Amino acid sequence: KTKPLDEWMDKPFEIAVAHANGVNVVKKKEVALTSDLKGKDLDLYLEGSKIYAKEGYCTTCHQSNGKGLSASGFPPLANSKWSVGSEERLIKLVLKGLMGPMEVNGVKYSGQVPMTPYGGLLNDREVAAVLTYVRNSFGNKAPAVDPMKVKAVRASVASKKDIYNASQLLEEHPLEK
Repeated sequence: KTKPLDEWMDKPFEIAVAHANGVNVVKKKEVALTSDLKGKDLDLYLEGSKIYAKEGYCTTCHQSNGKGLSASGFPPLANSKWSVGSEERLIKLVLKGLMGPMEVNGVKYSGQVPMTPYGGLLNDREVAAVLTYVRNSFGNKAPAVDPMKVKAVRASVASKKDIYNASQLLEEHPLEK
């Protein structure tokens, strides 16, 4: 290995080297989930971790470590005001999706690849769960998201037929300083 590998190539490279050397790939222990949340908030967090990890959902673009893939245009969720700031902005983003240019942690993203709108794929509790997980993982720390808040936001954007762009969301909910 003489060139750096991105996160998409780490696993295939590890498997190729193991097979080339005639050894089995050793499965690494999963990282234990840690959170200061308690009771129903902790339940949401744990449920959200499973939704986040589903193939084709959050981890596909934002990665299991929440750092995204900037070379592919997928912004990080880790240490991001987009993740821990306005709950309503984040809920709208997940329900209706996002496309177009945006800036996250000082890095500009073209937004050529849209974020999937999950409003038709996840119910209010599932949206609250995955957002509670995101807001309390990857170095983030923010209050849990209440499923009733998701229900209210879903009702408020029910008539919106198109995907959001960052400027629309920031006009409604400016990024925190």
